[in-house]
Amino acid sequence: MSEFEALSRLLTVDYDVDEFSTDTLSYIGDAVYELFFRLRTLKEAKRRTGYQHELLTKLVNARGQSRALEFIDKLLTIEDRRVINRGYNSKGAKKRGNDIDYRRATALEALIGYLYVKGDFAHLEEILSKVMASVSTR
Repeated sequence: MSEFEALSRLLTVDYDVDEFSTDTLSYIGDAVYELFFRLRTLKEAKRRTGYQHELLTKLVNARGQSRALEFIDKLLTIEDRRVINRGYNSKGAKKRGNDIDYRRATALEALIGYLYVKGDFAHLEEILSKVMASVSTR
């Protein structure tokens, strides 16, 4: 069992993923995404919270999340693409008008939230690790 799975089991919910709205899944996905990057940047930040915040603002933002969708494209299943499409067209994604980066970021967050609530931690870890690797190479 990976560290990610162990933490995820601690924070799991016992709900049917289809009970949640797409905007709720995006909300959950945003929290999971940020926590993932917070944990992954701990060593680099070396307990300097201001520096870690600077790292996070470079990693966790609409433009970065929008680009992350490109890096994970080959990992996506048909079901993933359905969730991404719902996220892209959700009410929450449209609250900034036609900001493509914001809509794509919301779509990614919806996918992360969906996988988390569904309990598909292996696929979630695969996707987040790919995003982390793509960020590290920029």
